[in-house]
Amino acid sequence: MLQHLDLSRNTYYRWRQRAARGELDDKPSFQLNLEAALPEEIDAVIRYALEHPADGYRRLAWMMIDEDIAYLSPSSVYRILSDKDLLYRYKRSQRSSGRYDFKPTAAHQQWHTDILYLWVKNRWYFFVGILDAFSRYIVHWELLESMSGADVRAVLQSALKKYPGVRPRLVSDNGVQFKGDDFKALIKEFQLKEIKIRIAHPESNGAIERFHRSLREEAIGEDIPQNKYDAIDTIASWVTYYNEQRLHAGLLYLKPVNFLNGEQDKLLAIRRKKLIKAARIRRNKNRESYSERNDKEQINAGALPPHPQDLSL
Repeated sequence: MLQHLDLSRNTYYRWRQRAARGELDDKPSFQLNLEAALPEEIDAVIRYALEHPADGYRRLAWMMIDEDIAYLSPSSVYRILSDKDLLYRYKRSQRSSGRYDFKPTAAHQQWHTDILYLWVKNRWYFFVGILDAFSRYIVHWELLESMSGADVRAVLQSALKKYPGVRPRLVSDNGVQFKGDDFKALIKEFQLKEIKIRIAHPESNGAIERFHRSLREEAIGEDIPQNKYDAIDTIASWVTYYNEQRLHAGLLYLKPVNFLNGEQDKLLAIRRKKLIKAARIRRNKNRESYSERNDKEQINAGALPPHPQDLSL
């Protein structure tokens, strides 16, 4: 048979020896990825995602970095959750046709205000909030039983007195409360610059509109408050969470209070250091794991002598 195939006996027996060592078997190709997430990191991401089912993968990534759970980029968290079918939320990109010519560079340069109708046990109440454009921090809010011009003025006056000396641009819509004499008197008293959005274009006041949506969905949800005091307690608790704990997608997934206090650069630098350190540890561990795996394969193939301890076993 060997003569018919034009093969030497030496070649045939060399093949037999290699086959006995398993060297002729097909082996899957292996590419070393030193940046691959470690098993303990994958487990931590999965556990954390299950504990926070309402948060998207980007917010989860930065939350885990800030809380020292796992130091992985949003794309790595996405791949892990996608593999485990744990991508709970997918946000379509939303484009707004409204444009701002002014971009605040610090807190209290521009505030946004608006009125939100809230149904509370058989009657409507009116949430009036003031949001800082730079930090997205709710600087003040009240739940009113009426929404007259005098009521809205009192809310804005309370907000300005909480931050003495600030003179923000004040963005509002064209509702009667923001066009009456009470509002004009407030603008004059505190020497503010009034900015009216385009008529029938709520996107121009999108910062506060987006906050209203989160307030409805996350704070109130489907549980209608039983009375005004119940509503105030619910809103107060959630606004504190929003200001001081919730990572904001529009703020590089930091908290509004971080931007209000000017801490954003320091915190972003801490995140970068954590990611760099974790990547270095990950590369070293993956390199060691690959080296051990490669040595075992060579020992099994007979290319390396076994360790004396292995012989003793």
